[in-house]
Amino acid sequence: MSALTQIRRYLADEYDTLRILRRRRNEIKKFKDPRRKEIYETIRLTDEQKRQIDALYLNHYGEKIPYTWHRHFTAFTGKFDPAYLPELLYIPEFEYFMNLERDYIRVLEDKNLLPFLAYGGVKTPTAYLSATRGIFRDAEMKEITRTQAEDLLGNIGEVFIKPTVESGSGKGCHLACFAQGRDMKTGISAEEMLRSLGSDFVVQERLKCHESLARFYAGSVNTFRIITYRWRDKVYHMPVILRIGQGGGYLDNAHAGGMFIAIDDDGTLHKTAFTEFRQAYEKHPDSGLVFEGERIVLFPKVLNAAHTMCARMPYFGCINWDFTLDETGEPVLIEANLYGGSIWMSEMAHGCGPFGERMPEILEWMKLIKHTRASERYRYRYGNMQY
Repeated sequence: MSALTQIRRYLADEYDTLRILRRRRNEIKKFKDPRRKEIYETIRLTDEQKRQIDALYLNHYGEKIPYTWHRHFTAFTGKFDPAYLPELLYIPEFEYFMNLERDYIRVLEDKNLLPFLAYGGVKTPTAYLSATRGIFRDAEMKEITRTQAEDLLGNIGEVFIKPTVESGSGKGCHLACFAQGRDMKTGISAEEMLRSLGSDFVVQERLKCHESLARFYAGSVNTFRIITYRWRDKVYHMPVILRIGQGGGYLDNAHAGGMFIAIDDDGTLHKTAFTEFRQAYEKHPDSGLVFEGERIVLFPKVLNAAHTMCARMPYFGCINWDFTLDETGEPVLIEANLYGGSIWMSEMAHGCGPFGERMPEILEWMKLIKHTRASERYRYRYGNMQY
């Protein structure tokens, strides 16, 4: 090995270590928020519970972890699980090591590419107008001019608009209804709107949910957050949550004021829905519908669609999918997020860790790959511990 190669590997390892530490600091910083502190300080773990956490993480991960996340997750349902995975380790390490194909992430973070990956197998929202790197396209993906885009948008009716690069948690998303060249909701002209959207966006149909979802709250597109992960030769999914809007809002995201509730694989909802800061609802505050015992019978079709999509994106070991059911009962894939996942909602809502009986071996894999040179980690992709 040449001296230059050794230097490059050393620098790559150092950069990787700093990246993990920076991401960890970001997760720790979140818990300086007094609203979160107020939540986790309601929980005092027993000495036995602390021993269980220490035994699991020391024996399989090789390190003790702070108890903050276990306290925080326990505060929602009252259920303690030593196998909770703290966000301290999820985004900085598990998700990062699962998705080592950085070049693919940089390309596929563009949400305008998702319909091509899903084509012929899984339904996606109809796009009336889109732009990538400033190139405008119509519904048939034919290039059009800015003037044509303004004309198309000006009388398009009710639509949902969102950025397609560097977006998340509903940021930059909004409803609009264009007629005679202006948004009837804001008065903004089509020309002004296009200028504000930048170079990467999509203007989609406004989806309407299937009755089984709309009956809870019809003002938003209520979505299932399904996190799949590839473990060796099989794809699994973590416990799923259903996100529901409320209070006149049209977004279901927790960061945008929506609520989330645990849902079993057969579509049965749990008793209580939560907001990010632990407002709890046993029935929806707008519709009055009680959650406990409700079953969304079409949900297994959504799970199947998520697993179908995994085969179309095999480069990634962990993907966060957002699905809904349209008016006809067909699963519709809204987004696929490849980094910055939201594991906290699943753990808060279900009151259990994400991996079940696989937790010890997953921690052992994380320990192994974390202490492997960045340039050699691909040998241990997707839970492989043999080399």
